[in-house]
Amino acid sequence: MSCGRFGLLVAFVFFCVGVPMSSAGQFEAAFRADVINFVHALDEGQRKNCLHKLNDPRRWRMHYPGGIRPGIQINQLNEGQRALMTLVLSKVLSPYGMKMASAIASQDASAGEDALGKYWITCFGDPRAGDFAFRLAEHHLTIVHLELAQGKASEFGPILLGANPPNLWQEDEEILMRAWELAANAEALLPGQKGIAGKPMPMNEGVRFDELNRGAQQILKSAWERRLSIFSAPLRERIAQLHSRQGGWEQSRIAFYNEAPAKRCIDGGRWDFKCGLPGMVWDFEGSRGHIHMSLWVKEAEQ
Repeated sequence: MSCGRFGLLVAFVFFCVGVPMSSAGQFEAAFRADVINFVHALDEGQRKNCLHKLNDPRRWRMHYPGGIRPGIQINQLNEGQRALMTLVLSKVLSPYGMKMASAIASQDASAGEDALGKYWITCFGDPRAGDFAFRLAEHHLTIVHLELAQGKASEFGPILLGANPPNLWQEDEEILMRAWELAANAEALLPGQKGIAGKPMPMNEGVRFDELNRGAQQILKSAWERRLSIFSAPLRERIAQLHSRQGGWEQSRIAFYNEAPAKRCIDGGRWDFKCGLPGMVWDFEGSRGHIHMSLWVKEAEQ
């Protein structure tokens, strides 16, 4: 993962075979309809650039540095097309999430530059014909959502968030610092090690969540809810279900890395955090002098 300035990469992957019209199915149908409306609004040349094969290997490539991507750049869209693109994003991100995505993109923009203009939109597969993946991509923030047949969500992530300079996510940092203070558990700290954002957490690191005192448990749960608050309500519900199916808090472990989290990254704090269980991790990384955060969860292998 590059340590350069953060931009915005958002990828949404939907496999929509035989999904019943539950609340999840209603969300999925509405999302598909919005993506179809966006594709219809493109001219022939734009549509050719935007639509790629469902099994295109670039669909799975997590390319973090900025640069050219397959698809069409947002600065090539007219006002109406861009409004339809924004409607798609609003199905997935909460108002707070939209605000933070804009803030991340703005950090990577030059003075007077259209912050989202250089980002790329791609459809892998045609939403009008069957399974498809929708992606908005350019730099470090990644959100991937997979939905399988019969409405069973089996994977969500990786989701990457960040800030450089590290002046965003203040509340997230402060909640985790408070969790360390309340836990008062030296075994939760791994000095001299780093918890790299997005990397799985070894299940022999840190301490079990249920070994923490009640105050630390409660504040960590609030940190989790804070992280999920960037998403719309249907996606928050799905991630929570996946978290529970993986073992939930009872099977989770937590660890702080490098140094005790006594201050924010912007004030010189160089610490990392992970909370993980089999097939899931959410974390915070500030030891590089700027912020990386990730979240991913998927069905554990049987």
